[in-house]
Amino acid sequence: MALAALLALTPVPLWLVLQGGRSTIDDHRHFASQPIARAETPSPLPATPAPLRWPGGLETAAAEADVAAHGTVALLVARRGQLVYERYFDGYTPDRLTAVFSIAKSVVSLLLGMAIEEGSIAGVDEPVTRHLPELAAQDPRFAQVTLRHLLAMRSGIAFDEGYRSPTSDAARFYLGTDLQAEVARLRIERAPNQIHKYQSGDTQLLGQVIERATGLPLARYAQQRLWRPLGAEFDASWSTDAAGQARAFCCFNARPRDLLRLGLMVAAEGQWNGRRLVGADWLRRSTAAMSGLPGPADPAWRNIERPHAPEAAFFAWHWRVRPLPGGPPLQPGPRVYAQGLHGQILLIDRDSQTVVLRLGRHQGGRHWPTWLDELVRLNP
Repeated sequence: MALAALLALTPVPLWLVLQGGRSTIDDHRHFASQPIARAETPSPLPATPAPLRWPGGLETAAAEADVAAHGTVALLVARRGQLVYERYFDGYTPDRLTAVFSIAKSVVSLLLGMAIEEGSIAGVDEPVTRHLPELAAQDPRFAQVTLRHLLAMRSGIAFDEGYRSPTSDAARFYLGTDLQAEVARLRIERAPNQIHKYQSGDTQLLGQVIERATGLPLARYAQQRLWRPLGAEFDASWSTDAAGQARAFCCFNARPRDLLRLGLMVAAEGQWNGRRLVGADWLRRSTAAMSGLPGPADPAWRNIERPHAPEAAFFAWHWRVRPLPGGPPLQPGPRVYAQGLHGQILLIDRDSQTVVLRLGRHQGGRHWPTWLDELVRLNP
């Protein structure tokens, strides 16, 4: 079929067709975006290179060849505030802007905590309709959905997270030019707080709540409350639709060292360069595995994703918690992580004050949270 005919039959844009229908870490080039300015004076990120022990007992050269062969473009390790390892692969450079996909969800969680702490939002038990009253006109049951439900992805909203169809809700949110119109299509599927169902629509609503409550675009709020106070070395951006609405669920774009800074701030319970950016209580709550939730059975009681697979994780408030080795029953461990499509992982171990960042062009057939978890255990 001719390309013109294909484009006439599908909402997929030409640039995605030319990419073989796959998203990439360079997709930010195809979207409008709002800038997030760097700090006037970057915060220190002292480098003290140190040898690492690698999963599988590999020597460093073999380990680097292995991670590169599995699609990795950047791997950074910081321990107790020191950058001990930093390598780039496949032509990637430290100053290259990268789409980090759903790591954006964890950034939204941080920003929501900041908005609550400053009083712009009363708390997580506010109904979403307090800030987005138009949702009640779509379906009166939206009034039962709280910010807590959205954070835990227990909203009960009908949403198709499928990535293979250009007509799924996730694809329409990602590719569409009018996010407000897509949000207006949302409906309730079940009562909230019954089960966990990962869906980007919940994060999009949280992002729009932050914007309404603070009176600022999400990128501007992130710049004022997070990026500049973090001492970011590089500008970042948040991709938007044609009207300037941030794609809150997916499309935060940044450079590796600044993402590492963000992880180090979380590891330090919200403190950075002698300044508190987000409350320690919010970080403890938002990154803690939950228990005693309503639902038909475990894993609903504890928000466990893929409970019988090696990739199991506890879903917290837009962060994931790695389980301890062993089980059943699964028990949460000390490491939390933000995760994006194609294996973008920011893993944080507060016990050892270790932060690891992996960025990749693709998943490479490896579950990176498991691999990074082992890397941290080998290098206490």
